[in-house]
Amino acid sequence: MAILAGHETRRVWMRWWPMILLLLAGASRWMLSGARPEAESSVGSQAAGCLWAALVCVALVRPRAAKWSVEGWWRAVTGGALLLCGPAVGQLLRAKQIEPSAWMIALALTPVVVALAGRVDSAIGRIWPGLAAVAGVMLVLAQPSLGDARSDVALCLMPVLTGCGAALLSSEGAESSWRVPGALAGAALVFGLGWGIAWHVGDAELPSLLATACDGVLALLSLLVLVRLGAVRWSAQFALLPLLVLVQGIWILRPPLTLRWGVGLLLLAVASLFLLLPQVEDAEAGPAVVPR
Repeated sequence: MAILAGHETRRVWMRWWPMILLLLAGASRWMLSGARPEAESSVGSQAAGCLWAALVCVALVRPRAAKWSVEGWWRAVTGGALLLCGPAVGQLLRAKQIEPSAWMIALALTPVVVALAGRVDSAIGRIWPGLAAVAGVMLVLAQPSLGDARSDVALCLMPVLTGCGAALLSSEGAESSWRVPGALAGAALVFGLGWGIAWHVGDAELPSLLATACDGVLALLSLLVLVRLGAVRWSAQFALLPLLVLVQGIWILRPPLTLRWGVGLLLLAVASLFLLLPQVEDAEAGPAVVPR
């Protein structure tokens, strides 16, 4: 019995460790960027980060699993480009007026897009956690100012591209063996094109090693969460990360808490909980062939 319990514990840990590290790293990124401005993410750092992460995955893919198909590779590359470039579409479009609060509110809609675009039997029943997360973020954060056409388009595209990319990578046709390196390669290509255009017009700088390392680690962890836990559970990060960041802010700044704040945090917690519950499509999210 002890051996079986230990095996089960190890199996659960192997599935969930990327989510734990992703939440810890994502929630602390703002503090790192505040202390070290060169750690701030950019199109160039995300291109280089996705590239080095893809090369590491390719080098460590097991030879017996190194089979691929054209359709599976296409799904992996396209899905990865959508999923990883979706949150940064404002940078790619060079939208200058996207506030952090607007970015969080827009991405909080990602679980709704995942429920509608993915293979979920009861999509209507899976929409409400995403809507609850959006309501929670809007209750706590300042309302975004709209009016700039490019920024408004970017905000609309963020959850759509990110959610559709997650659904595409989680589909049955996605090539499981090369899903992670293919997705990273697709994102690196799009980010590289965006950085090349910005460099051509004189609006780009060489990324720092710290920003490149952080962006590569976060991209790799996000994909590992997706292939291990499924798209719905993966989308819980867009409720959990704002919740963790807000809790950190409360702990550090000690602002006066109001009923509005309490309701907002409660909505984020409830949405996160329901998104993390066991999902029907978990069986469809095969294990990624990447280093453990």
